[in-house]
Amino acid sequence: MIKLPIRTRRISITHMSAADLKDYEKLISQPEIAAGAGFNLVSNQKMLTEVAKRQISHPMTLGLRIHDHLAGAILLYEQIDQNGFPDEANLEMSYFLDPVYWNQGFMTEAADQLTQVLKHDPTVKTVNAEVFTDNLASKALLNRLGFEMTTTVTDPIIGRKKAIFKLNLA
Repeated sequence: MIKLPIRTRRISITHMSAADLKDYEKLISQPEIAAGAGFNLVSNQKMLTEVAKRQISHPMTLGLRIHDHLAGAILLYEQIDQNGFPDEANLEMSYFLDPVYWNQGFMTEAADQLTQVLKHDPTVKTVNAEVFTDNLASKALLNRLGFEMTTTVTDPIIGRKKAIFKLNLA
């Protein structure tokens, strides 16, 4: 679906591999990332390692690299349609970045490059993203990329409000 790597002057987006496991675990163990992505709900390190392995093995878990260092990730998954089947035309995107790199435009650059590539894929019609309503930086990022907020929901597990954003590619 997506031809990788995607490179800019500052970043590269690549497939992830087992070699990234330790760096990925470090990322998802950081309190800011864990709370935002739900990794803080994983009860022990062994389970967190298994979650990390499963995510890394998914072909659409993409590594965001800065100076060849794994600094974040963008995960794309098919939405589940009303019949319970994966819908490859409509993707869900989630992302996170090492807090050291926050507010420097790295994730905006990566997400922009990725959505530009997806716009040229005739099989993908929409990309959706969920963000906590108090995550102003992430909401601003999605707005800059042309996503439109469609609704808000309360996360059933955490009990926090999320905004649902949608980008029409077709």
